[in-house]
Amino acid sequence: MTTIRIRVADASDVQQLSALGRQVFVDTYSGTAPARDIQSHVDKYFGESTISQDITHASVQYLLAMGDESIAGLVKLRESEIPTLIPAPNAIEVQQLYVSTDFQRMGVGRRLMDSAVETAKDWGSAGIWLSVWTHANWATSFYVGYGFTSLGEIPFMLGDTEHADHVMWLPFDSS
Repeated sequence: MTTIRIRVADASDVQQLSALGRQVFVDTYSGTAPARDIQSHVDKYFGESTISQDITHASVQYLLAMGDESIAGLVKLRESEIPTLIPAPNAIEVQQLYVSTDFQRMGVGRRLMDSAVETAKDWGSAGIWLSVWTHANWATSFYVGYGFTSLGEIPFMLGDTEHADHVMWLPFDSS
């Protein structure tokens, strides 16, 4: 059985991060929008230059789930503009949480989310928020099971295709 460990990504991880993000996104969302929109999205968010820039920003952090020699999954945290639905002025966004097909259903997503929560608490956040496609029932179920609540919906543009995303919120205990 593979041992999973969580660590912070650095510049040496850019190529693997790009490959994993692209693969998981394409595998998951192909057919939900025209191929050109999918390609535009993965180029914008999973291009090596984008990830290289992100890694150098203090307001962004990638956490990696490492399985032996490969990246089993990633979570991207960032300080971002907070939707008005979020009831706290200092919340951290979970912008991406992806697990490689080879490592799904092994607790990798939960381990990554646990690490994301601890990191956001270390940053002084009141909670974490994310948006998830309203048709991604598997993802919504995971987040609800983790303790998130849906606060409403916002539009999400995937290229020229408009989707609706749930805005989900996980406050941290203030005690």
